[in-house]
Amino acid sequence: MELTSSALTLFRTKFETIFNEAYNLATPQAEKVAFTFNSGRVEQVMHRWLQGIRSPIEFIDERKGSNVTTAGQTVVNKMWEDTIDIPKLSLERDQYGVYTPLVSRLGQVVKLHRDKLVFGGLSDLLSGSSTTGISLNSYDGTAFYGSHTIGTQTFNNKNSGSGSTLTQANLIAAITSLRARKDSQGNALMAATARPLLVVPPALEFTARALATQAWFPVAAPGTALSTTGASGENILAGALDVVVSPYLQTNTEWHLTIVDPLFKPILLQIEKENEFLAPPQFFQNWFADKEIYRIGTRGLYVAAPALPEFAYGSTGA
Repeated sequence: MELTSSALTLFRTKFETIFNEAYNLATPQAEKVAFTFNSGRVEQVMHRWLQGIRSPIEFIDERKGSNVTTAGQTVVNKMWEDTIDIPKLSLERDQYGVYTPLVSRLGQVVKLHRDKLVFGGLSDLLSGSSTTGISLNSYDGTAFYGSHTIGTQTFNNKNSGSGSTLTQANLIAAITSLRARKDSQGNALMAATARPLLVVPPALEFTARALATQAWFPVAAPGTALSTTGASGENILAGALDVVVSPYLQTNTEWHLTIVDPLFKPILLQIEKENEFLAPPQFFQNWFADKEIYRIGTRGLYVAAPALPEFAYGSTGA
């Protein structure tokens, strides 16, 4: 097959279709713990709203404005790319099918990259060391997971002590802590009916699902007869929380908790431009030694950033 301009157009169309099908089928979980903000065609945004809004006050004689410009966080978008090199000879031999699974995988990986940034970012925030590039401090200038004084309340949303393993008692304590939180203006953060969301690595999946769904479970050593006093106990958490399992969490013991709010979540996913497919003529022909290479790839502009530590509780499970 001679690689004419019309042949290259056909090549691009085929692979773009394959990419888009895989991209649209992928289902990221990031938005369960991150709220999406469309920045438009702006490189960075100053989020001053993070400090909250006061409660309504009685109107007496004139309106009294509240200052929402004293605190905030600047979030800068990043450009992301992924590229595949395809030998010209493969195209001349009509070997499109050989690369179909690779292009499908490209679409899937690119779509799920936001999960890597968000859930991997949660791990980074908990460890205090950034491998994903996420900023470690929240809008109040302190580490996202740690001690905070916001408004009139002081709380610590990180547990790395002896009570940090994922157990019923520790999970109840974490939920209780979250329910009591207020924003910087003293407003309750979430409705009493809002459900807790537990985020765990694959190693803790079935421990988490037992806590979320199992009405009764053993509290004694395995093998203890259920007729023995104290051998089993009622799980008061059954049906009261949801579970997300993410392979992008970086340890086998950590777990994270938030209270699901339809508008606000602990992480911010700021998007300037969704990932797009690029191929000739967008990606030019490249020469390497005596080989001719065509490149296809992707480009996107987005970033994950810490947002509201008030909505988060993290435990190392060590």
